[in-house]
Amino acid sequence: MQSQLKLIGVAGTAGAGKDTAAEMLCQLFAMQNLSSGDMVRAITRQVYHQAAAFNPVRDQLYEVANYVRTEIHPAAMVKLCILEAKVMKLERVVISGLRSMGEAQAVRDAGGIILVIDADPKVRYDRIFSRGRDAEAQKTFEQFLQQDEYEKRGISEQGPGRGIQAIMDGADLVLVNNGTAQELTTQLQAMVGPLLQ
Repeated sequence: MQSQLKLIGVAGTAGAGKDTAAEMLCQLFAMQNLSSGDMVRAITRQVYHQAAAFNPVRDQLYEVANYVRTEIHPAAMVKLCILEAKVMKLERVVISGLRSMGEAQAVRDAGGIILVIDADPKVRYDRIFSRGRDAEAQKTFEQFLQQDEYEKRGISEQGPGRGIQAIMDGADLVLVNNGTAQELTTQLQAMVGPLLQ
């Protein structure tokens, strides 16, 4: 592993705290967060002809993201984030929202590592329900688990289309986030801090 790590790809299950972890990495280590999920949301709003304030639901995001991965390029969103980092001459970058092995490989090809955030399914469901951000909060626990399995599997059983479970299996760092924000901060400091010295 390189001595001066500059790129961390963050992946994880829904409601595990990926966005929170990415924000904390930025605060703790002066990194810049480039969210592939934000790019997917922007494209999804365009595809569905929705206003800039519209927050697409997971089913819409999943459809658009899978189309981009299968019809355009498996790592198109992440490659755009890497391009953004180069254009903006950013020194330390977090790319959050990785969903497929193709995206994880693009981070590795750019010299980065993969950090996965996970949590128990019930903890994740309760977080999604409590934030009430969109229609996701209306799903039953069983519906949540079914969607979770789709996302873990991905769009193919092999190759760059494999989903979050394949990323988790090959991650450089895996963090279980069942606790408080302070506990998450402590874990990130312990796991990532030494890599950024």
